[in-house]
Amino acid sequence: MKTLVATGPAHPLYYPIVPLAWALRAAGHEVLVAAPESFEGPVRGSGLPMAPVYGPLDMGEVMAKDRDGGRVQVPDTDEEMAEGIGRGFGRLAARTLEGTAELVDRWRPDLIVAESYGYAAAAAASARHGIPWVKHVVGPGDLPVDPWIADELAPELKELGLGALPEPALVLDNCPPLLGDPAPGTTPLRYVPYGEPGTVPEWVLRPRTRPRLLVTLGSVQPQIGGAPMLGQIVRSLGELDVDLVVAVADHLVGQLGPLPDRVIATGWQSLTSVLPGCDAAVHHGGPGTMMACLVHGVPQVVVPGRGKPLDAIARLTDLGAVRRIHPAELSPATMLEAVRALLDDPSHARQARTVADDNARRPSPALTVPVLEELVAGHAAGA
Repeated sequence: MKTLVATGPAHPLYYPIVPLAWALRAAGHEVLVAAPESFEGPVRGSGLPMAPVYGPLDMGEVMAKDRDGGRVQVPDTDEEMAEGIGRGFGRLAARTLEGTAELVDRWRPDLIVAESYGYAAAAAASARHGIPWVKHVVGPGDLPVDPWIADELAPELKELGLGALPEPALVLDNCPPLLGDPAPGTTPLRYVPYGEPGTVPEWVLRPRTRPRLLVTLGSVQPQIGGAPMLGQIVRSLGELDVDLVVAVADHLVGQLGPLPDRVIATGWQSLTSVLPGCDAAVHHGGPGTMMACLVHGVPQVVVPGRGKPLDAIARLTDLGAVRRIHPAELSPATMLEAVRALLDDPSHARQARTVADDNARRPSPALTVPVLEELVAGHAAGA
């Protein structure tokens, strides 16, 4: 079985699909990743082959500029934000559609697996060859942006003879039920966190003499002006008797400002490597970061940014696995209070492990491969 894995050039979109791609390869199937050529490094690092479907492409630029290159207005409301993100993914699909369609024509996959917003591959598969495609949810809180994607992509859909975005043959939902009610008709899948492979830092395996805290604002927020905020958070936490691990792109470390002596590591960190050596985490509410923490049973303080899975964060807060700080209420005092509560009350860690157990009971990627094989076999029989 030949499976094309389609993704945009963004770590949070691609990384959740990697474990399923590995499972397909381990079962003896061919897997090829379709992405813009600028994403070749992360794909190569994941151990999978890639075919470029577009030239160098920056996700931030696609989201920030319209088709004519004009600057998109920064949204003021959640509805405007949903529209802005949806149109951005529509523009991404429009740019990559031709290259993706040509790849589908040449390679002729039996199945396409696309992340939540990967509609270029979905449109190409459905319109050109009737190839079934599977939507792979990338974590809690998929944004309701499909209407805006469809509106932005309307000219290309019309050219392909499609009146709307194509419906997937199957939706793989990797969100544990404790984080949100599953959508009807979805197929459950265990969330398996993936991080770039590499050497595990020696301090991860070193016995701890004090609690260890991971602090991050993800890969995007520091790039768009959030590095000083991250530095302020780290400095406020320097008052605690904890070791601090600061996860941020290497080239942004200098923008954090002076850091306290409690910082034992800073720079780009593979969360799957370092979280087993941490007792708690402070972050921005990104689905990938949140799920990686939960899988490792790590309780969290979350300062949710725009577009983050607020419903899932609220559920985790009610459960006790998360302490939430509204961005407008963020201060050194509120951060210290939340982290102290997280470390002093062991119930937070217990509840985080409850979610980890909930996730572990779901079918693994390996057990999901036969589901995909059956889907392809059924499609071939009905063709």
